[in-house]
Amino acid sequence: MRPASRFTSIDISLIRQMNAMAKPSTLNLGIGEPNIPPDAELLAMARAAAEGDWHYSPNAGYVSLRRLIAARHGGAHDPENEVCVTAGTMEALYAIAQGFVDPGDEVLVPDPGFLAYPAIATLTGATPVPYPLVPGSWDVDLAALHRLVTPKTKMLVVNTPSNPTGAILPEPTLRAIAALCDERDILAVSDEVYSEVFYAHRPPSMLGMGRNVVVVDGMSKSHVMTGLRMGWILARAELMATIYKSHQYIATCASVFAQHLAEKILSDGTWNAGWLDGMRAQFATQRDALLAALRREAGLELAPPEGAFYAFFRVPAEDSLALATKAAAESDVLVIPGIAFGDRGEGWLRVSYASDIATIDDGIRRLAPYLRGS
Repeated sequence: MRPASRFTSIDISLIRQMNAMAKPSTLNLGIGEPNIPPDAELLAMARAAAEGDWHYSPNAGYVSLRRLIAARHGGAHDPENEVCVTAGTMEALYAIAQGFVDPGDEVLVPDPGFLAYPAIATLTGATPVPYPLVPGSWDVDLAALHRLVTPKTKMLVVNTPSNPTGAILPEPTLRAIAALCDERDILAVSDEVYSEVFYAHRPPSMLGMGRNVVVVDGMSKSHVMTGLRMGWILARAELMATIYKSHQYIATCASVFAQHLAEKILSDGTWNAGWLDGMRAQFATQRDALLAALRREAGLELAPPEGAFYAFFRVPAEDSLALATKAAAESDVLVIPGIAFGDRGEGWLRVSYASDIATIDDGIRRLAPYLRGS
């Protein structure tokens, strides 16, 4: 039996392939998952959520939760018809693409950028078109972006804070992209799942910057809920009508347990604010430990990432996959090769500092010979 032709150019992601190399002894600096344990209050919320109704929720999620989500994002969106709760942000992105992208269309995706974006475009029958980010600042090269827009361009994906770079796109860039999408009638999809993981300043959101803007967010990264699949979409009602239909036939509804838990979290403003402050403080400490280890062990000086929990840096190798594979096999430390995130990621590595400081220190010590080219 032959697989569908749309899968011929899609493989299991390099992130998953690299993580499959991990052994019980492996120091894993590749996984994009928070290492913050639930506190007593969050565990109590989870127990209470488990006692709730387990029947279907409305397709778009409980209205009570949608009200809280709308309020969290400034209150300008109508919970009844402009918010959709999804089974994580991956399902959100897939539902949006299925709702609006046709075979033969083009989808602009960041390079380097999260590897799911081109795969989702391909699964709709569209062509993913990488647009360049400027190395170092990782801002969008707006001139190059404009040149890549064609009559076939249907959707443009933005990710801020970024996986893999940890960069936050500045507000003028986001406004320029929103204006371009309004002018050329392109759907602007802003993946903001790391919006609560920031350090110096809160990332600007694209929400409300244009009539074609759709924002995706969730609780996987901010609240240690990667396995509970809790995401959401905010968009104008005219756009959301199609997204609702797409989401209904993909997932029916998000997990009602995850919805109950999210509602309890967002309802308790005092606890939630404290949790988020503590989460950011822990990641900042781990970030600083990673930067210090890179400086001490490999002589690398990196600007502190502004958001998420990744560092992205150049390595003395043309083949980042070969380097990462060799490090995993020889030194039992796992990192993600930059080529996983697009052609412009070649020659770079992504290291996650969502790990305890002892693992970060030992992992960078093991990785250092590969970073020095020795």
